[in-house]
Amino acid sequence: MYILRLEKEMKKIIAFSMLVLLGFAASANAQVKDTSFKDWTVYTMNVDGKKVCYITSFPKKKSGNYKKRDEPYFMVTRIGDDVAEVSASSGYKYTSGSKVEVKFGSKKMSMFTGGEIAWANDRQADKEFVAALKKQNDFTVKGNSAMGSYSIDRYSLNGFAKAYDRMNEACK
Repeated sequence: MYILRLEKEMKKIIAFSMLVLLGFAASANAQVKDTSFKDWTVYTMNVDGKKVCYITSFPKKKSGNYKKRDEPYFMVTRIGDDVAEVSASSGYKYTSGSKVEVKFGSKKMSMFTGGEIAWANDRQADKEFVAALKKQNDFTVKGNSAMGSYSIDRYSLNGFAKAYDRMNEACK
C-alpha cells in the first residue's frame, strides 16, 4: 500500500513538472507537432536533453451539468524508454480524492485525481489502459468537479494505434 501511495505521489509530481515544462516549451516554441493520425496528434520536444513525446486527443462529444470549464483532453506521454503514462483532464479541478471513471465498452477502469489531472493508478494500469485504447473504437471519461458538477466526454480512438506507434518510434 505504501509503494502504491508513493507511486501516486510521484506521478503527481512528475505530471506537475511536465505541465510546467510543456508550458515553458510551448511558449518557447520547443514543442513540435510531429504528425496527426485522424483524431490523435503526436508531439515531440526536448527537455534537458531528454526526448519527450506525447499523443493527445479532444472529445468528440461533451455532456454533463457543468456551466463552464476549460477544454478537456486525454494524453499518453513517454519520456525516453519509460512506460507510457496515461492522463486526462476534464477541464476543471476534480473533487479532492475523487476517481475518474473511464469506460471502454462494458469495461470500466478508474484514474486517481490531483487538481485538474487524473492518472492511471500505477505502471501496470498505464499498460492496461494502452491495451484497452488499442482495442476499442471509442471511450468515455466521467469526472466530478470540485464545484459539484460532472462531465462525460466521449473520445474517438480513430488513429490511436498509429499515433501511439509513432510516439514510441519518435521517442527512441
